[in-house]
Amino acid sequence: MLCENCGKKEANVRYEENINGRVRTLNLCEECSKKLGIGTMDFSMPIDFSSFFGEFMEDFATPEFMPLLNNVKDLKCNTCGYTFNDIVNTGKLGCSDCYDVFYDRLDPIIKKIQGANRHVGRIGKIIDDKIDKKVNEQEENPKENKEINKNENKLEELQRKLKEAIKEERYEDAAKLRDEIKKIEG
Repeated sequence: MLCENCGKKEANVRYEENINGRVRTLNLCEECSKKLGIGTMDFSMPIDFSSFFGEFMEDFATPEFMPLLNNVKDLKCNTCGYTFNDIVNTGKLGCSDCYDVFYDRLDPIIKKIQGANRHVGRIGKIIDDKIDKKVNEQEENPKENKEINKNENKLEELQRKLKEAIKEERYEDAAKLRDEIKKIEG
């Protein structure tokens, strides 16, 4: 693949940037990547997350942003003695009880940082989508739903009869029931 910048040399540097969910990929030769300052990036920079979150929370701590925040700063956790001001300054909670004590102030901050305040997992989202889809279908097509429920009830009844026929060794009846079940399912 040729360099997307000069179009002359073989691309051996892949640069990706993600800005607000838009991913942009560039395939560059070594020379162009150095010219653009991509090849000389230093990724060994230490990151102090406590100061990062502390600075983030300071935006929420200004009186102009939330006038009632002064009342919250007076609150103290009964377990560890932390105040909301301590959380803002350190970027850390004192203990697990702090989540309950400062819930009304932490909840919007956590949502802003992570996008949500509860983890449901990948499977949870898939199941929720399927449930929502099923509920919407039922609301849109009540006649079809009655017919589907009727077929499901009939299918369950036939399956019960099939098991009974097999148990009693009535194989001819079982074959007929099996064929009827296939018609309904098919």
